[in-house]
Amino acid sequence: MLFLNEKFKKSWQGDDPFVIVQSIEGTVYRKVKSRRTLKFSLDGESYFLKLHLGIGWAEVFKDLIQLRLPVTSAENEWNAINRLHELEIATMTVTAYGKKGFNPARQKSFLVTEDLNNTVSLEEYCSDWVEQKPPYSIKRRLIEEIARISREMHANGICHRDFYICHFLLHNSENVVSLEENLRLSLIDLHRALIKSNLGSRWIVKDIAGLHFSSMDIGLTQRDLFRFMRSYKQKSLRLTLEQDTDFWHQVSDRANSLYRKLNRQK
Repeated sequence: MLFLNEKFKKSWQGDDPFVIVQSIEGTVYRKVKSRRTLKFSLDGESYFLKLHLGIGWAEVFKDLIQLRLPVTSAENEWNAINRLHELEIATMTVTAYGKKGFNPARQKSFLVTEDLNNTVSLEEYCSDWVEQKPPYSIKRRLIEEIARISREMHANGICHRDFYICHFLLHNSENVVSLEENLRLSLIDLHRALIKSNLGSRWIVKDIAGLHFSSMDIGLTQRDLFRFMRSYKQKSLRLTLEQDTDFWHQVSDRANSLYRKLNRQK
């Protein structure tokens, strides 16, 4: 499988893309044995490269024994990005993608996406909310937009699996007027995303719990949480508390467990 947009077709013409991506240099954001993520420039524009070099059978079996779905290539992210575009959920734009090999433990693959300029992660944007409260209208819009994105994803069988506020990028964050009139979030880091025709409840709980866990220290009030619950379930607060009690208890229990685990590690 190979996809190159027009710019990369022209730039890499006559060369093997799988050889080129292994020689690209740039600012490394993540480097593990089988995967590397870096930012590089081409003709004055910046891009992100995710390079997968095969995780090996030991890692495949380790994930399976721990009841985790192994990620063996960039295909997950390629499929998830395309699906989000179909659903009109803002995310990355792919400029190049390739995968070769049938052995899942030895597949080589890559994904190149445009850099999302003029953005800031929600984790960074909300980091001072405890000391300095944000404008109410912006906080409300953010909560409702995150709930909408979450609802659309899950209703269409997509589980992010790393659904934390750091993976939402806010566009034009310094322009308060723009945020109030045209707030835009892009969802990133989809390499572990799961797409199923019928997404089980446990996957949805995992996502929403991750979201809740990652926002526990940014000063959200109980009213803010209730707003998310109403928006996500598209029901009155009374109805969702009555009809979805088990779901919200599972979300709370899992989020609190993640929070306790994080603080034990500090």
